[in-house]
Amino acid sequence: MAVGKAQTLVYTRVVADARRGLTVSEIGGITGVSERSVHNWAAGKSRPEGESRDRLLELKYVIEGLSDVYEDEGIEIWLHSRQRSLGGQSPLELLRDGRFDEVLDAVDRLAGGPRR
Repeated sequence: MAVGKAQTLVYTRVVADARRGLTVSEIGGITGVSERSVHNWAAGKSRPEGESRDRLLELKYVIEGLSDVYEDEGIEIWLHSRQRSLGGQSPLELLRDGRFDEVLDAVDRLAGGPRR
C-alpha cells in the first residue's frame, strides 16, 4: 500500500511541474484525459495509467529540459508560441498530437545539445 501512495505522490509532483507552463485543461489534452482526471492526479486521489501515464512522463521530460533554459514564464511562452524550428507550429499543438520527439529535439537544441 505504501508503494502505491509513494507513486501517487510522484505523479502529484509531475503534474505540479507541468503546471509551470500549462493549464490543467492543456495537460488533459496532451495526456488524453479530462480535467477532472488531472485534478485527481494533482490531489493524489488517483494516478495515470497506460498511454496517459506515458504522455505525462514525456511531458515531464519536456518541462525539465525547458527548465534548463527558461524560468516558468519563459516555459509558458515557449510552449504556446509558434516556433520556426517546429515548422511554424506551437509545441503545445505538437504535444497534443503526441509528437513528443519533435518537441524534445527542439528543446535539446535550445539547451545546447541532446540530453538523452
